[in-house]
Order: sequence, then structure tokens, then C-alpha cells
Amino acid sequence: MDMRGIHYDLDGMFPDEPDFLEEEEICLKDYEYLKRLYPREIRLITSVLEEYLDRLEYEGSPMYAQYPDAVTIYRIAGEIYKQLKYEGSDKELSKIKELIQVMVCQEMYVRRRRHDKFCRKFAALSDRRRI
Repeated sequence: MDMRGIHYDLDGMFPDEPDFLEEEEICLKDYEYLKRLYPREIRLITSVLEEYLDRLEYEGSPMYAQYPDAVTIYRIAGEIYKQLKYEGSDKELSKIKELIQVMVCQEMYVRRRRHDKFCRKFAALSDRRRI
């Protein structure tokens, strides 16, 4: 069968839906821009953190658990802290560890939101195709 004559009108199939990928891209660009405004030292922490969390982006990951536990957050923050090899007083190092824990929570939130949004979107699309 010759498929060259078949064209699908995706806009016609989903006319009432906003352009999901375009909206997500705009939000991501804004988020990336704001992260570039972080102080230099925080950008370093962010790059190590993002690289670490990239490895946790898979189905069944503790990052996507309904309620991630504090032990997981502390473990991730601790491993990132070890990679950075900070030196200083105990008080300074404690503040850096706490900052990393907050950054882990923030980045996990962003990734969980994006993951959930994509899962809901594509689940809805697959449900429509079954009809």
C-alpha cells in the first residue's frame, strides 16, 4: 500500500488543546535563564546536582515516589556535597549542606512536575486513540 497520499491533521484531532510542548519550552527557557543569574558558586552546585539527578530520571526512581522520603533527600545532598569537596568551619559546611538539601528539593520538584505533566498528557493522548 502506498502511504504517500495519507496525511494526518493533528491540529484537527486536538483543536482545543494548548500547544503543550511550546508552553513547556517557554517555561524551561525561563527557568534556565533564571538559573544563569545564580551566583557563581551556586551555579557550580547546580551543575553537579543536575548531573546527579539526570541519572535518577527513570520510571520507578525514588525521585518520582509519591512522597520522597527525607533519607533519600539527605543521601542525594550528601553525595553532591562529597563531590564538591568544600573546606571551612563546621558552621560554614553545615550551611552549605543545608543549601544543597534545599536545592535538591527544588530541582526534584521541577523534574517531578515536568514528569507528571508529560505522563498525564501522553496518557490522555493514548486514551483518545483507543476511542
